[in-house]
Amino acid sequence: MKLKRLLVIALSLWLVPLVGCGGSATVKLTEEQNAFASVEGLGDLAGDDAMFASAFVAGAAPENRKDYGERGYQVAGVPTFDGDSVTVPVKIFGGVYSTSSRDGRRSKASSVTETEQLWTLQRVDGHWKLKDAPLG
Repeated sequence: MKLKRLLVIALSLWLVPLVGCGGSATVKLTEEQNAFASVEGLGDLAGDDAMFASAFVAGAAPENRKDYGERGYQVAGVPTFDGDSVTVPVKIFGGVYSTSSRDGRRSKASSVTETEQLWTLQRVDGHWKLKDAPLG
């Protein structure tokens, strides 16, 4: 009985790496997914000057970083790709907690009204960066 149990355990340990969960597999994101991530993660990046600036093409980061941290962003339609440029309709909404506080404390949820804007991204060294991201 003990030998049978040991064989089952040994077989299980041998099969787990073969079946596994694909931990070593590399996931290739599509161009669209990469562009969407650049848009939808902007509110979180607004909590830090350097991270916020890195989301934009050099020199294009807006001065009002705090305003970006008080909003949420969602891709609201089909992007239009044109080479190394893409235009994305973005839904901008309030009701989120600001991430731009220096001491890490959350402020009260913003009461910004919902709007939709067209944002432009540009591929820089293989990464999508915001070129124009108006709030409204």
